[in-house]
Amino acid sequence: MARPDMHEFHVRQAIDIAAPVERVWQALVDEPHRWWGSPYLMLEGTGRQLEFPQRAGGAVLERRGDATALWGIVTACEPGRAYAWTGQMGMGPAYAGEARYELESTDAGTRVTLQHDAVRLWGDDDVEGTGSGYDYGWADLNARLKAFVEDGAEHGTTGANAEPEFEFAPSA
Repeated sequence: MARPDMHEFHVRQAIDIAAPVERVWQALVDEPHRWWGSPYLMLEGTGRQLEFPQRAGGAVLERRGDATALWGIVTACEPGRAYAWTGQMGMGPAYAGEARYELESTDAGTRVTLQHDAVRLWGDDDVEGTGSGYDYGWADLNARLKAFVEDGAEHGTTGANAEPEFEFAPSA
């Protein structure tokens, strides 16, 4: 039996946000449209929204009017602690993966850790390049989350929809 061509990438990032865990959790799951935006969306046009349901088995969706795009299915929801979903996450049908946010209270606020593990199930595209792109994209989204929670700056679909200034350091 032939072994399938499988390649993977792993992103690990952490960011400190000067706010209590409860506020970061609220921004993460209730207000993603205020910090998550282009170019990290699948649908074209204006009026796009993301939905992060707070129950395992719920669909993480992007909506624009009657149009929807599936980002994945919630696999973990521990309010104030962890949120994860599995699916294609905008990578197309040749990929599958899991994105996981973990929140931890610190003396200065909240440490947010993001893990994204993905595998290419078939094809011959550049997995390393895809992983590098997602590494940068997650850093941008995390900076947007931080800017929203700390300063009220909206870089998502309902705001400027552009990345804030931040220092990018590739995942180890």
